[in-house]
Amino acid sequence: MEIEIFTLADFAQDNHSKLTIVGTFDSIHAKQFPCVHPSCTVATRLRFSAKEAGDHAFRLRLIDTDGKELIKPIEGNINIPVPANGQVATINVVMNFAQMKFDKPGRYSFELYIDDEWKSGLPLFLHIAS
Repeated sequence: MEIEIFTLADFAQDNHSKLTIVGTFDSIHAKQFPCVHPSCTVATRLRFSAKEAGDHAFRLRLIDTDGKELIKPIEGNINIPVPANGQVATINVVMNFAQMKFDKPGRYSFELYIDDEWKSGLPLFLHIAS
């Protein structure tokens, strides 16, 4: 399995296997803390080889600098079909978030797990706006 895209954006959607991403970012500047970010999306595009066809579990966590989870992990299953071309299959996973509360500035991280194995981390930096 390869991660082709793993990004935080203002908006993303999967439209018939075509992934649209608008406004990717990794920092939020807030006037004060705690702060609430109105909405964002984690967009992921995964590529699987033919030998990886079948069911796979995924989990996305959002943690703070201390490893504390900010939200309940998002979990699900994806079924990877045997690729039509016999080589690879891709799947897009789009997760939307609304009204996310951050108590303090610092480094946060979205962590992606496939089949209970950590695959990648996506940093999010929260700063006090000057």
